[in-house]
Amino acid sequence: MDKKEKEALVIAMLEKGESYRDIAQKANVSPNTIKAISNRAGFDETTSISSRAFELFSQQKSPLEVAITLGLKSEEALRYHQEYFMLLGCTEFTKVYLQVKDNPWPFVDLVKLTQNSGIRDGEVVELLKIANGYLPRVRLEHDRVKAELNSLEAKKLSLFNEHQRQCDEISNLHNEIGCLQSVLGKLRHEEAALNQQKERTEKFVKNLRKDNEICVKFKQMVKQEIENNVMQQPRSLLRIAIASIFESQRKNPKKLLALY
Repeated sequence: MDKKEKEALVIAMLEKGESYRDIAQKANVSPNTIKAISNRAGFDETTSISSRAFELFSQQKSPLEVAITLGLKSEEALRYHQEYFMLLGCTEFTKVYLQVKDNPWPFVDLVKLTQNSGIRDGEVVELLKIANGYLPRVRLEHDRVKAELNSLEAKKLSLFNEHQRQCDEISNLHNEIGCLQSVLGKLRHEEAALNQQKERTEKFVKNLRKDNEICVKFKQMVKQEIENNVMQQPRSLLRIAIASIFESQRKNPKKLLALY
């Protein structure tokens, strides 16, 4: 790149508002050379810096970014920023900015809150007018509504806990009902088994009674037979008894001796 090309590059970068440091790095020239080219091209140093600052502000750069780019002090960057807005016709904004520049964050938060809430500009002004005249009353009403809301939240939580407790009780009751139904099923099974056993027992007793009646009748018949046959023939009975004693003596003599 020859001398004329470098000079044209330097002038172009000066017109864009680039700093001497950036120009020196990109064009590979010294700051003194940049200053000489600026003077020959008719750039006044102060005017050049302000025009470059305005150019950067028009690109939505912040005062901090402009100060870093042009190597300005904070006071100079803020002054150029104010002048930029005044040139745009934002004189009222500049006046307001000068009033709140030491602590602008509450107003920034108000703007953000307004945008997020979807409140229109006219409504913001109306709201502020109302709040200015009735702010203590509005604050009391706000505190009352907030306390009521907290109370409702507490009741909601209490009702939720009560509902959960009742659900737990219902679940426990369902479990108990299941256990009782299981026990009831076992008892019914045992009852059926006992009924079967009862039927068998009753049948057995019935049969036993029937057999007992037969036995009684048989005993009566035997007794009657004995009375009719044996008791009417005592000598025959005596002979049978004596024959039985002799037979027993023959088979087991010791047994008979035990009678004496």
